Amino acid sequence: MKILSALILLVSITGCTTIHFRSNNSVPLTFEGNPEHRREVSIVGHQDFYFWGLEPEYHEVFIDEEVRKAGYDGMSKLIIYEHKNPQDILISFLTLGFYMPRGYTITGFASDNVLPEEITTH
Repeated sequence: MKILSALILLVSITGCTTIHFRSNNSVPLTFEGNPEHRREVSIVGHQDFYFWGLEPEYHEVFIDEEVRKAGYDGMSKLIIYEHKNPQDILISFLTLGFYMPRGYTITGFASDNVLPEEITTH
């Protein structure tokens, strides 16, 4: 029984989850600094995997679309973190790996410019 519990814990922590981070060039992104970008920002996202991370085979996250949805016209000094927080690990363990949530954080610097479609008038 201890071996089975250890195996379930190992599978729920590791899994086969893959998130591909891509860009389709809708807003400018760079890993280098931009003197116009002075505001530090973080964008948090989440993807769901099922059946020990086998379904779907992978998720694609378009970084520039995430930046655009957050209302920024570009980002520099880009850093991407993929993480499993304790709550996600617990959920994976309790569902025996049938449901495996994974999170990611995109951090960087942006200007204070707001994209025109993000402006709402009341």
